[in-house]
Amino acid sequence: MKEKLKNKYLNLKEKMKTTFNFLDKKNKFNFMEVVALMIITTIFGMLVGGVLMYRKGTLNTGIKKDLNEFVDTYTEILNEYYQEIPENELLEAGVKGMINYLGDPYSTYMDEEATIAFNEKISGEYVGIGTEIVQYEDLKLEFTKVNEDGPAYKAGLRVGDILIKVDNEDIQKKSLAEVSNLVRGKEGTKVKLTILRGEEEKNFEITRTNIDIQSVSSKLISYQDKNIGYILIDIFAANTFEQFKKKLINLEEDGLESLIIDVRGNSGGYLSVVTDILSMFNEKDALIYQLKTKGKIEKIYDKTNEKRDYKVAILVNGGSASASEILTCAMKEVYGAFTVGTITYGKSKVQKTQDLSNGATIKFTYQEWLTPNGKSIGEDGIKPEYEIEYKASDAENMYDSQMQKALDLLVK
Repeated sequence: MKEKLKNKYLNLKEKMKTTFNFLDKKNKFNFMEVVALMIITTIFGMLVGGVLMYRKGTLNTGIKKDLNEFVDTYTEILNEYYQEIPENELLEAGVKGMINYLGDPYSTYMDEEATIAFNEKISGEYVGIGTEIVQYEDLKLEFTKVNEDGPAYKAGLRVGDILIKVDNEDIQKKSLAEVSNLVRGKEGTKVKLTILRGEEEKNFEITRTNIDIQSVSSKLISYQDKNIGYILIDIFAANTFEQFKKKLINLEEDGLESLIIDVRGNSGGYLSVVTDILSMFNEKDALIYQLKTKGKIEKIYDKTNEKRDYKVAILVNGGSASASEILTCAMKEVYGAFTVGTITYGKSKVQKTQDLSNGATIKFTYQEWLTPNGKSIGEDGIKPEYEIEYKASDAENMYDSQMQKALDLLVK
């Protein structure tokens, strides 16, 4: 599995960078506005899994009779083991043991810190100041992005500023993770940042607020006298559908004649979000995918009156997983879209999450999804109709051969 991930994502950053520079040449598309989140999302998504049916809650504390041995063992170790054992760590080890027993790479235990990071990504929002920071080899911390509608920008912080203190604490020898934890906090609270701008030292007091993560980017491309819409989906987060719908409608109002949906590097997300996006394109009562649970099949249909009829191309690669593959299969088998790129990741499992009382989360597989035609992609992935390998020369020449193929096919 590790080797598979390594091979598939070794050149992902260069591929995505080339795509946006390629578009920038044609339509002045700002690469830096969208690519940072995409790379972070892809890496994180591959670590924690893919498609999710996310439900919050706490575990049922009722003890069944057949769990007595587990409880007795736990109690006996706490009381009689020759060394002191932290109760919370012993219980955590027991939960991890059950998850590990499944032998499923997509069923995992996430501690409280990992849970917080996971929830931020999948919810599409976080509490902070609206910036991105890069740490260099000399540990220098530079702001590489400052959202114009965020509190940091409004307070006066700018790209290129060098962070040296947080709440008067020198942070120049701290890790990026440690600094991020200092900057973040509860909504409505204030943080004082000291930065260097050139030779000048400046102080800013910034109120932390709720920040929406933009997971959808779009552009209208004029190509061979045709208006082609382009939408990139980084992840299927809780707020992705509203962003997608807004972007698509804006493109249609600007004269869209056909559409490219780019899910390269998209590792998955909420199943319900994919359902909503698919329902914008297909006929009412169209079968868009199926779910298999312990041998029982549930068929998921489009329940809306909304539909489209223009040509659609889907861009995919080895980083397109789970929810991205559901979208691809449904658009291909039901809507009639064509696919361009390389074989997708291959993840036909659906996970759900369960919050634990200690702040941790367990995530485990509970369903398998099937295409509208009733097929399982298993671990084989989806082979696009137009299979085009991304070449190293593409990145060097700031060119995207997969994007170019989609454009050529859409104007035929």
